[in-house]
Amino acid sequence: MNKEYQRGFIVTGDKPYMTEEWRYQKNQSNNKKIVFYGYDANLCPMSAMSTWPETKWKKKVINIALKLTKDFKGEVWLDDVRIKNKKD
Repeated sequence: MNKEYQRGFIVTGDKPYMTEEWRYQKNQSNNKKIVFYGYDANLCPMSAMSTWPETKWKKKVINIALKLTKDFKGEVWLDDVRIKNKKD
C-alpha cells in the first residue's frame, strides 16, 4: 500500500481553529479499504461525518481525500462515510 495514504491529510480553513487532521486508521485499513478518522485543531475526535450537513467544507474535505487516494483501487472511508467505491 502507498505510504502516502498512511500519512493522512490536513484540511485548513481561513482561521487556525478550522484546521482538521484526517488520520489513517491502520487497524481498519487493508489493500481493499482505507479508513481515515477526523480530528479538530486540538486533536480531539470530531463527530462522525455522516452527521455533518452538506456544506462547501464537507465537499472540500472529501475532494482532498479523493485526490490523495486517486490511485487506490479499493474503498475509501472518512469516518463512517464511504466516499469512494472499489474499482474493478
